[in-house]
Amino acid sequence: MYSATAVVAILIVYVTTGLVGLAARPPDPHPLRQVDPYLAILEFLIILVAPALVVLMAAVYAYAAPDRKIFGLAALAFITVFATLTCGVHFVCLSAGRQIESSALPEISRQLSVQEWPSLALAVEFLAWHFFFGLSMVFASLVFGGSRLHSYVRASMMMSGTLCVLSTLGPLTGEMRIPWLGIVGYGFMLPVACGFLAVLFRRAGAAYGIESKTTLI
Repeated sequence: MYSATAVVAILIVYVTTGLVGLAARPPDPHPLRQVDPYLAILEFLIILVAPALVVLMAAVYAYAAPDRKIFGLAALAFITVFATLTCGVHFVCLSAGRQIESSALPEISRQLSVQEWPSLALAVEFLAWHFFFGLSMVFASLVFGGSRLHSYVRASMMMSGTLCVLSTLGPLTGEMRIPWLGIVGYGFMLPVACGFLAVLFRRAGAAYGIESKTTLI
């Protein structure tokens, strides 16, 4: 419950910071390009949200019924790869990427930027957020089934993951409008799915507490 709530809270701060950054930046033909300090804040928030997502998928695995544990385990494995990749990218961008003199080493500076395509850093970021994150959400959605709340969790996670996986075609083909599907997947559908998960885990925790007290009596 706490990890799901943390993901929602961090994403709200992320979107708010991004909107403020877009409003405060100089005119730019790229619709989503950010500038410091807003870019640095966004990268730091990504490093924060990745561990929260790992804990969330661990909770999904623990919650899964025995015949659905395999889906929860796959989701946890994929989200761990995702967190390793995206944290690595943004740690490098926040540290080495900002200490390299772009005038002296312009090509290396560009390759360590997630602001423009093509670059090595952005390619790894697409692999993390669009492919591995998407696979994790798809497999996690298969853990849930039965009740109405379960169906809400399943549908929102499946939608988020499917959009992200499909958006992987963007960097593979060079058609960079396709990754907008992924932005919808993790920027809008992920908070919805985590909201449903927070409610589900809260109810499950309350039911477990009542059951434990009954057993003790």
